[in-house]
This record gives sequence, structure tokens and C-alpha cells, in this order.
Amino acid sequence: MMKLTTVVVLAVLGAGCGDVLNDILPSKGSCTIPSPRSCTDYTGSAWNTPTSGSGTCAAVGGGATFSSAACATTGRVGSCVVNDGASSEVVLRFYPPSTTATAQAACGSQAGSRFVAN
Repeated sequence: MMKLTTVVVLAVLGAGCGDVLNDILPSKGSCTIPSPRSCTDYTGSAWNTPTSGSGTCAAVGGGATFSSAACATTGRVGSCVVNDGASSEVVLRFYPPSTTATAQAACGSQAGSRFVAN
């Protein structure tokens, strides 16, 4: 009985609701880096101050651009939740030319991170 309930809940969460990870960890802004193509969603409470994400993104350099919107979902090959549950939590997003395997490897090099294929 419990397994059926879990399947139903997961099906409801995934049915036409967009990106489930974005629903659980809503972005407070994002930082896109053109090369290698990646994006960081600022999801922890430390990013609630409007200038915290934009200031951090500007410090990255290399053509990084801040947006008040979440990272794009189109073409994404994987995501990496870093500092899960902490106020400094971020979700790193990977896009081609990265592959799911290279994104997972990059995520694995971040202490305490969790990889999500997508």
C-alpha cells in the first residue's frame, strides 16, 4: 500500500508541473556562465537579499550574467544541489557540451553535494 501511495504522489508531482526540482527549491535568481555553459540557481535563504546573488555573480567574472529568473531548463543535462538545506544552498546546472557523466563527476567533486539527472 505504501509503495502505491509513493508512486501516486510522484506521478502527481511530475504530471505537467514543470521542473519538480525547481518547485521544491525555488530560485531567488541565477547566474549564467557562458563557457563552459553552466548556470547557478541561488536557492538558500542567504540569497533572499536582492543584491546577494547579483554581487556573487558579478564576482565570478568571465562574462557571467545575473538574472532574477531561474536557470533555463531546455537542454540541461544535470543539476547539482550544493549545501543542501543550508542558507547558502545553490543548484548548479549543466548544459552541453557537458554530458550527464561529466556533470555528475563535477558534482561529485563538491563536498556534500547531490546530483540530479535531467
